Amino acid sequence: VMLRNIPNKMHLPDLKKFIDRSSYGKYDFIYLRIDFQNDCNVGYAFINFENSESIINFMLDINNKRWDEFRSWKVAEVSYATIQGKDCLIQKFRNSSVMKEFDGYRPKLYYTESDPQRCGQEAPFPDPDNWSKVKRSIDNAQHIGLFPPRAGQQTRDEQRRRRSQFDRGT
Repeated sequence: VMLRNIPNKMHLPDLKKFIDRSSYGKYDFIYLRIDFQNDCNVGYAFINFENSESIINFMLDINNKRWDEFRSWKVAEVSYATIQGKDCLIQKFRNSSVMKEFDGYRPKLYYTESDPQRCGQEAPFPDPDNWSKVKRSIDNAQHIGLFPPRAGQQTRDEQRRRRSQFDRGT
């Protein structure tokens, strides 16, 4: 699912605690999209639940509720995401430039109730399986403007002026 209207100052550990209140051990994937320049989330996250009953319970607990503990006027909205299933999400992100960012900015996998010993703990994310996609993703991130906070203004300006080897001037 896609969880929208997340307060911008919320980070992944806070979001995980919030989700765990109603859905501990029911989900196996979270990705909170981050604006690297401002070190804030962009207001939405993707969550993959292990089964459809968990989605219904999550929606009943979260959807159309205010984020009271974060002093925000925003109201949480839950909708279906375009990419469904843990395997598809892994394939989407394993070759992404976001996997090269700081650990807190990356998508996370978690063990669910089906593994009671490790339920709720972070699971390892698979390594990239297509290095040309990784390179393309990194190049696109640099050209489109998705710059990490550790890059200074001069570096960002240089990257914006740089041309891709694939740019044909169109």
